Amino acid sequence: MSDALEKRIKKHIIGKPHRFLAVSPLGFEQTLSRELEIILGESATEQPHATGDGKVEFATKLTEAWKVVAVSRIANRVLMEVASFKAENFRELEKKASEIPWELYLPCHPERSNASCEVEGSINIHVTCKHSRLYHSDAIAERLYKIIEGVSVPLASADTASATPSAGTPRNAPSQYENRSIQQNLYVNFLDDRCTIWLDLAGEELYKRGFERFVNDAPLKETIASAMIFEAIEILRLRAPRSAQDDTSHPRSITLIDLMSGSGTFSLEAACIANKIIPGTCRDFALKHQPAFKEATWNFITRSVTQNDTRGDTSTSVTLNEVKGPVKSYNATKHPIIAKILTSDISERAVNIIKHNIECSPLAQIAPNENTPTITPQLHDFFSYTAKEIADACGDSSPILVLNPPYGKRLDFDAPKLYTQIGKKLTELARDLHHLGKTLTVAILAPKDDTRDGAKYTCTANLLRECPALSREHSTTAKVIQTSHGGFSLNAFFATI
Repeated sequence: MSDALEKRIKKHIIGKPHRFLAVSPLGFEQTLSRELEIILGESATEQPHATGDGKVEFATKLTEAWKVVAVSRIANRVLMEVASFKAENFRELEKKASEIPWELYLPCHPERSNASCEVEGSINIHVTCKHSRLYHSDAIAERLYKIIEGVSVPLASADTASATPSAGTPRNAPSQYENRSIQQNLYVNFLDDRCTIWLDLAGEELYKRGFERFVNDAPLKETIASAMIFEAIEILRLRAPRSAQDDTSHPRSITLIDLMSGSGTFSLEAACIANKIIPGTCRDFALKHQPAFKEATWNFITRSVTQNDTRGDTSTSVTLNEVKGPVKSYNATKHPIIAKILTSDISERAVNIIKHNIECSPLAQIAPNENTPTITPQLHDFFSYTAKEIADACGDSSPILVLNPPYGKRLDFDAPKLYTQIGKKLTELARDLHHLGKTLTVAILAPKDDTRDGAKYTCTANLLRECPALSREHSTTAKVIQTSHGGFSLNAFFATI
């Protein structure tokens, strides 16, 4: 890189704040916003704020956005604004796009290696249009490709998209393109004739943590699992009294109970949180191949957030160790830590998958001791658990039960009946745990009901009928978040019951 280009990058890209867009699982925008407030602290020049539809905007310097990419457990993508301008026709689009100093954002090369575009630093342009005179996304992308090609940035071929993983196959395994630099993504949004161009700092979606994971049927994304753990801990804290003099009801530690564990996503995320294993230590990112990247700065960021720098810690563990933003009134010493993890599934195949996933993760390098919660999956039916078994497993800690029951293609039996049984079991466990001096906090996903006349798909209604404590009508601290996963509309319920 020439000295002149380096000076321009330092002045225009590194040295000043930019606008960023973080993409969350649908419905968890406020959850991500709270996580970003904690990660960024005072470094944000514009505090994170949810704009709906899975989007959270914030403004800060680029290196702080790198921290979000490295640390966030809830964000799916982190995008940097490259330009925003009015364009009512292709002539205006081409003129404004040609004025963008692409060499400051994208890895440029003096020449392309071959016609197949299998080269370092390839890019992919994604266009969406709404309420704009320019509405043909392919035509917009074609013109932008030509303009960017003029600064010698090679383009991506269409066949580089990664395939959707099948059940029982590695989801996060290295792709066939692992020997090339990571693909660069540009997201172009036209709204009311205004074009906004965003550069993806991550590359592949951030739910891919960077180590090989085998998956069971319809696996839960890691970002949703972490968001649900985050929300469950918030619910647990909200039930405690706010009096500074009353410490007795504030849980000091929790046991994460994952009794329909499937591929073990909840348990793996909880274990990484508890052991301060940040996602950024395990995988490559697009930002590492962009002109502004400084390896020494990146190493400092990733090192500092794992050495008791709680401001940059992971979403849930930050919330447990230090509070900023909307919950400043709570004393940080009262926040629980994840002390234990109880993992089980009725399927022997699922248990074996979890064991494999642990062996392939950074958790395999951690020597078990009292300060490092580990995962030991057990073959056990959720419905056969007793409150005493759970209480004994928790010891002095508070139980948080996380559930992602079967739905969609994982169901080949009566779904409403299953959720009826789950509701009854939750009510039974909560009642019996109460007699043992413990209160159960629950985070559970349930498919939305079919509201058409005569419909019999009533999973959520059956769950709430048998366990009304999950509903806000029966508990002021209960919460429901409408989300989606795998093409299904879901309700995520959080409550202390």
